[in-house]
Amino acid sequence: MPNALSRGLFNLFFGAKRKPFASLPGPQPGILGTAGDFLGASPWDVCARYGREYGGVTLIWMGPNPGLVLNDPALIAEVYESPRRMEFEKGNISEQIRPSTTDDTAFTAELRGDWVQKRALEPSAQPWAPEALADLVGPMQAAISEFVDALLKQERIDFAPALRRLTFDAFSVAQVGEKLPDQVFEDFMLLARAADARIQAKLPLKFVKPPKDFEAVKARFYGHFVDRIREARKRQDPGAVDLMSRYLRETPGIDDQVLAHMLGGTYFGGAFSSSVTLVGAFHQLNKYPGADARLAAEAASLVADGPLTFQKVESAKWAEAVAYEALRILPAVRVMTRTPPKDAQLAGVTLPAGSMIMISNQHLHRDPAHWPDPDTFKPERWLDGGTTRDPLGSGHFFPFGRGPRACVGADFAMVFLKTALTTIASRVKVQLDSTEPFEEGFFFGVVLPKGVTGKLVARTAQASLKAKVG
Repeated sequence: MPNALSRGLFNLFFGAKRKPFASLPGPQPGILGTAGDFLGASPWDVCARYGREYGGVTLIWMGPNPGLVLNDPALIAEVYESPRRMEFEKGNISEQIRPSTTDDTAFTAELRGDWVQKRALEPSAQPWAPEALADLVGPMQAAISEFVDALLKQERIDFAPALRRLTFDAFSVAQVGEKLPDQVFEDFMLLARAADARIQAKLPLKFVKPPKDFEAVKARFYGHFVDRIREARKRQDPGAVDLMSRYLRETPGIDDQVLAHMLGGTYFGGAFSSSVTLVGAFHQLNKYPGADARLAAEAASLVADGPLTFQKVESAKWAEAVAYEALRILPAVRVMTRTPPKDAQLAGVTLPAGSMIMISNQHLHRDPAHWPDPDTFKPERWLDGGTTRDPLGSGHFFPFGRGPRACVGADFAMVFLKTALTTIASRVKVQLDSTEPFEEGFFFGVVLPKGVTGKLVARTAQASLKAKVG
């Protein structure tokens, strides 16, 4: 908490600004407002603490500028889902990542602009998307199995970067029908690091310089997808099940560059968050051996008579429960922001244009008033109606966001997670060096686990089938 002098200076200079917000609880501001709470601390931990200390809405001050931290499901729904959602835009995150992405995706589009049109073009938004998704399970399983076989040869694995590349390969098979060269992955990571530098910058963005050869790398990354699209147009393979080929069959008039930008943008939207969720799941499974054994047994039974299918994955209720519980207890994205472009009414006050609204899911995902044993990894809470009681995007469970602007790739992400968990658990045991809480950093807007290391131990089919169900 700021000292008395700092609090006094804030009141001296900005006391008049505080009066319209007197009805809201929050920490006492100092000369820098309450921004000091976020220095050296994870923003999601600060927002969760505010939820415990101040309730559903907390008044914060970024210097002399007021803002809100929301931990109230009804207020969050007002911002995300009600007709008033048009009053709240994503804020500066769009500007921060725009140089690395493109304007052809809905990710950075404004609700008041052409977001609806761009969202409607996304592969995951097409009417044929569910059918296409069902065809992708087998190819993703093959890509994941191949990557796991390579990891088995390593004596020590840092799981965050390893599972990131596994996810990138599985996404590539789903998107364009084959794994992409290392150069494409390296280009993707350079673009992501450039965006992350802008997200975490302490200086105005105009002073944040892109890395060397940034524009050339960006052109090469998205150009690779343009080349793939043109090759696919020439082949016209009616049996190809990847999303690119399906899109070209269903909508042949789509512009090559627009489709390339959407395909490339998918990696930014899901590769980091999906891989982080896998790391969190296996970290928790190491802490709870009974849950791990049950996953291994289910996985072994599903692959015993052949490759995975969409129907098998849909029947993998324990893998689904593990994925949901990992998304609940360790969501990859824990703080989302909104900003009113114009003065807006919220929580009984008038927020000035440009105010920061921070929306936290960490507190609500672990709210003891809603979740029994909230800090314990219990996949069984999702069985017997659990997913109906707390569906994705509901008040206390929104790892992919809420409302119309929730992640358009959520369905794809869930199929990928269940496919990955089942494939990995059927082949190997993920053995970590430590189950102590891992250090959490931040990269590209996503929580970044650090120090989750270990190795893979091959399972025999017999051992997997006999694994005790706990």
